[in-house]
Amino acid sequence: MRTLKAVVRFVLVLFKVIQRSDMLVLGVSGHPVPETIRHGFIYVVSEGKYKKWAYLRCPADQNEIIQLSLMPNRRPRWEVTVDALDRPTIYPSIRQLDGSYAHFWIKRGHIEWCEDSGKRSYHLGPGDIFERKA
Repeated sequence: MRTLKAVVRFVLVLFKVIQRSDMLVLGVSGHPVPETIRHGFIYVVSEGKYKKWAYLRCPADQNEIIQLSLMPNRRPRWEVTVDALDRPTIYPSIRQLDGSYAHFWIKRGHIEWCEDSGKRSYHLGPGDIFERKA
């Protein structure tokens, strides 16, 4: 089935029906070893029908590995939905609070950068944010 989806994606990109995806989803049963996490893939760790974790390499810094909780009883948490072509959408946005300070959305397999990406935020108090230009 995965091969058929890859062929359909390839043909749709070839005929410019869709754009080439920045990210695709791979379902895994266990937590991936950092060395096996490839750029351009989101590894979704599931147990049965329950999605638990998502792992990906930061698109701004390939040395950073991002781990997102998908469990509804944890905070913060994210939701990953996958379309028929294995293109992910992640909600809410992903923001690195250190390292690259990347801030982006993943929608239908495409990375959409936020304006404040690359800028460090300083939290002064409840609801107060001071941004220093990088």
